[in-house]
Amino acid sequence: MASIVFEQVTKSFDRTAIIRDLDLTIEDGKFTVLVGPSGCGKTTLLRMIAGIGPQTSGRVLIDGKDVSRVAPGQRGVAMVFQNYAIYPTMSVRENIEFGLKNNKVPKEERKRLVESIGETVGLSGLLDRKPSALSGGQRQRVALARAMVKKPSVFLMDEPLSNLDAKLRVQMRVELIELHKKLGTTFVYVTHDQTEAMSMADTIVLMNEGVIQQMSSPAEMYHRPANRFAAEFIGLPPMNIAELGPDGVQLGFRPESAALSEEPLDHHLCIRGVIATREMLGSETIYQVRTDKQAYMVRSAEDRFEVDRPVYVGVPAEKLHFFGADGRRIDERSSDVRWYLEAARGLVYA
Repeated sequence: MASIVFEQVTKSFDRTAIIRDLDLTIEDGKFTVLVGPSGCGKTTLLRMIAGIGPQTSGRVLIDGKDVSRVAPGQRGVAMVFQNYAIYPTMSVRENIEFGLKNNKVPKEERKRLVESIGETVGLSGLLDRKPSALSGGQRQRVALARAMVKKPSVFLMDEPLSNLDAKLRVQMRVELIELHKKLGTTFVYVTHDQTEAMSMADTIVLMNEGVIQQMSSPAEMYHRPANRFAAEFIGLPPMNIAELGPDGVQLGFRPESAALSEEPLDHHLCIRGVIATREMLGSETIYQVRTDKQAYMVRSAEDRFEVDRPVYVGVPAEKLHFFGADGRRIDERSSDVRWYLEAARGLVYA
């Protein structure tokens, strides 16, 4: 296991800084997920850890050692790519033991390692098959097994599930969580999919335009987003945001924090609108309530409101968030929050 530290790291391409003066510590043994929109710099960070896209300036340390000038193969890391990068002409066994052969590991030791790791990732009965005879999930397991056989201190994963169908992605997420628990190794996982980040991570690092927006547990990021970007990126549907007053303060609330009714609700905030869309998702229904100014999303366990029906959306005070003109979340312990709550009290947004 190993911690990873970025110290004042800058990465530039063609004199354009993609990441500038970044400081970040990834804890030893944790499942850390780097998440954010395309082009935010998350894969660039991963490549700097691996050594296949070194930083322009600053230092990267693995387990306390500066690896800035250490070759990728000597860093004690293993990378699993989006496209698996397994050899199609080799069997599963040959793919897994390829690196062991290059390192002159004896045949009997290779066999023992391959069979042990094959059992760990559920490939025991498939070792003699070619990749073309495997499903997408099985090919992903081959890529994982080939990384595991190196016994790395750090696993790096670059959107490894993006080529799988939705059902298989859910299954593989569970398997990766279990694998991390079994190995106890540092995992650094890159994705643009917030569902993967929320369901798998011990720690989420949310990035935008090369800047860390928030680093926290999934629960902290969801319930106490550091800024408006985090509030709107994390959550499906994202947090509703509305203007509150002339000083640029905005209020927000999660779709599941609101109640729907045909009559005005005795809630701190009340919004009057019309059901514009209705998505029935089984155990819940997602409504879009449109007003004269904007639309709000509401997630409800009730599926009784039809499109075009006038409704009221009610939100209790403890479920409201406030964001300053700079986009940062205003801490609920701030003395200013009571003024913003008073400004929102009894308002009927339309």
